[in-house]
Amino acid sequence: MPAQKFSAKAHTRSNYTYSTFHKSLLHENNSEDYALRHIYSLENTKALLQAWGWTTEQIKDGIDYATIDVYRNFVYLHIPNKITKRGEIIKIRGISRFISKADFVEVLISRSWQKADPYKLQPGDNWDDLIARGNTGDFYEIKLYKHEVECTCHAYSGLEKAFAQDPVATKYLMLHYQAQGQIPDKHIFAAWQYLGATTLQQYEYCWLERAEAAMREQKKYSWQSDPEPERDTELIDW
Repeated sequence: MPAQKFSAKAHTRSNYTYSTFHKSLLHENNSEDYALRHIYSLENTKALLQAWGWTTEQIKDGIDYATIDVYRNFVYLHIPNKITKRGEIIKIRGISRFISKADFVEVLISRSWQKADPYKLQPGDNWDDLIARGNTGDFYEIKLYKHEVECTCHAYSGLEKAFAQDPVATKYLMLHYQAQGQIPDKHIFAAWQYLGATTLQQYEYCWLERAEAAMREQKKYSWQSDPEPERDTELIDW
């Protein structure tokens, strides 16, 4: 069945009527549905519904019946106002509307920022390395570069590939006042918070200060470790 190709109920339709762009994001292997799984997810949709005034109970009733259809420039969300439950037709709160991809990018960044925890980070072997401790006990390496941060976790890898699939979402990520193109993973934002930054521009300043401090320390260590020159005994006047 075609439904086996999808990663979430929201992206499953028995008649397979999706936009051409949506179909281009679907693969035989569920693990490759990056854009659908990481950007236009059920969790991000829940956050949008909450922002639009939906109650927790309304979201719980309707989210499993949601259809999220991804087009090139926008997303279409549909939740029916009538569902069949235990053989009965029940009326719930429904919705049918087009959503800007900017809204999904915004909520993705906001949720990642809220989940970031700088107290789960520890210094790595070098000044530009940090180690993140995951919820499952795994450890991930965070690399600090001048204009971005990278992480070895699966979420970062998935988000990176998701934005590579979706140029319009990438455009909104680049234009976002906070992220400015940075892949919005919780470990990345934890590194920002660890350094005292809230935007990419602030992070770049913190990185420069950290790099200069490391260079000063290296020069200091190098000067202290220089061997004392040997004294030429032939020149000493006894």
